Amino acid sequence: MKYIGSIALSTLLLFGSLPNHEVVAETTHHILVKVNDSQRELLNNYKILREFDTIPVVELEVTSSQLNELKMDSSNVQILPDFDYQISADSVPVSFKQLKVTPTQVTPYTGKGVKVGILDTGIDTEHSDLFVRGGFCSLEEKCPQSVSYDDDNGHGTHVAGTIAALKNNAGIQGVAPNVELFAIKSLNRNGGGSTASLVAGVEWAIKNDIDILNISVTTNGDDPALRMVLDKAYQSGMVLVAAAGNEGESLQKDSVQYPAKYDSVIGVSAITATNEKLLESSSGPEVEIAAPGSSIVSTYPRNLDTTDGLKNGYFSQSGTSMAAPHVTGVLALYKERFPNASNVKLRQMLQVTATDLGAVGRDETFGYGVATYEPIITELPFLESKVANGQILFTLQNKDAVSSWKLTENGTTLKEVAGSKWELYRPAGTYSFNFTFVMKNGAAMTEKVNVTLRNPAFTDLNQSQWYSSHISYLFFKEQMNGYKDGSFKPSKAITRAEAVALLGRAKDLNGEERVTSFKDVGSGNFASGYIQSALEEGILSGFPDGTFKPNQAVTRAEMAILIQNAFMFPSDPNKGLPFSDMNTGMASYEAIQALVQQGIAKGISTTQFQPHLKMTRSTYSVFLARAQKPTVFK
Repeated sequence: MKYIGSIALSTLLLFGSLPNHEVVAETTHHILVKVNDSQRELLNNYKILREFDTIPVVELEVTSSQLNELKMDSSNVQILPDFDYQISADSVPVSFKQLKVTPTQVTPYTGKGVKVGILDTGIDTEHSDLFVRGGFCSLEEKCPQSVSYDDDNGHGTHVAGTIAALKNNAGIQGVAPNVELFAIKSLNRNGGGSTASLVAGVEWAIKNDIDILNISVTTNGDDPALRMVLDKAYQSGMVLVAAAGNEGESLQKDSVQYPAKYDSVIGVSAITATNEKLLESSSGPEVEIAAPGSSIVSTYPRNLDTTDGLKNGYFSQSGTSMAAPHVTGVLALYKERFPNASNVKLRQMLQVTATDLGAVGRDETFGYGVATYEPIITELPFLESKVANGQILFTLQNKDAVSSWKLTENGTTLKEVAGSKWELYRPAGTYSFNFTFVMKNGAAMTEKVNVTLRNPAFTDLNQSQWYSSHISYLFFKEQMNGYKDGSFKPSKAITRAEAVALLGRAKDLNGEERVTSFKDVGSGNFASGYIQSALEEGILSGFPDGTFKPNQAVTRAEMAILIQNAFMFPSDPNKGLPFSDMNTGMASYEAIQALVQQGIAKGISTTQFQPHLKMTRSTYSVFLARAQKPTVFK
């Protein structure tokens, strides 16, 4: 039975005739009322929105005056509070404000697709606020039995949370919650490891293409083996971030620890919430950047979370080990935003966007300053790339920061289609480019840029074929495709119907299949619409007998007539053709003359054009691509 009670209502005034005036509607309210069981019938004077089955509460919609009446009748009516609720949100650490990496400041970037390795004590693989993609234990013995890279110390899990705690409406959120997180357990349950365990861990990171490696471990001596493998990692393109150490209270002027002292590594010092040096943070010329490291709350294995009395899987720690993952997170955001940026360029971004602290410029306490995410970077040139089906677009951003530049592929300088812009077309594959530029201060730099295209992926098409870029362009423009077996058949002869259909798509003609003026092209022919449209546009005329011969192969002469009639390129009639097999009496002469002068058509040799040679799908693609995009293909 429903718990429905009654409420004592004030006497309702009955209105007779009213003066003629404008009536203003009262504001309505939704309220919850607790009622007793005896006066249910009086509820009919109110609008009931909801009755609850298990508690004596009713939701009403009332006007402001009705609400006042109910409040006055407090002896029989209890108006209950109606709270607003929100989903439980992640707690954003206060340290993120110092770096400008709160979720609203870095949207839409979350580190997605960036592979981050944590070289540490492992990561708690069962923590609800972390998603570990995989990992490796490089210890010679005593790897955890269940998952070898699980964390039996807590340090690595704390580091991981600052970077990658999930956005899951619980706990905290990391700087870059969508990174691909990998645990590299090179330290044991006591937080100790060896040169061998660290070297093996770095090697695993190299083999598994880790983008950024966080190293919140230190030692006080130069380790040649570790230095060598870190240099290899850096040469492979990996970004290396390490804690500077917690020896700041020592009497040493340069207290930075290894491996943060190495040139290949970004050394991170720690600051407080008020941007002051954390007392124990190491300092020295190798400090490159600073980040918060005081009382940082992050993830922690629940079974080890025994000292703060909460046992909730979160714990507060201080030190440069806590500062380093803040920097790793910022770099992950930049890596997602600039996926083709090299580790050198990412390092430069970190430097130029840092918020300077202490002495002006780089100093031994804060390096270039506190790591800061900036949505706009103007101090550095970088090559922005966009890829689509067969197309690669490069744009040089911040060109005012450099005095000269060039883009090369396999030693060949690529021409710009416009100022500091390059437009390329390639079949599926991975391509490497070198971007060389000279800064205003005279410093010359070269960056390697890799780009991967997934389409067009024809089984018989690759970059080594001279016509592959032209076919890729037509594929990008959705003018030409391959066959159901995955091939393109570049050497297959192209028919007159196919040639006109391609040209019709290029010129955006009406391709709707319909009746044509040619007796051998029925309405069911796939190219009938394009053929009829081309006829109406004066691009083609057919044969004297009223046929079009749609299945006949196209010759080079016919190709020239079709393309010239469609695009109407200018030409100099006084400039003759150098080909011995061409003369002014031929119907195709003027068309070939125009295309040759425009660089769209070329001879088979310096003296032969061979106008009657049949065209293939590949050669026709070349001429059609040149006609549409002469700035790219001429």
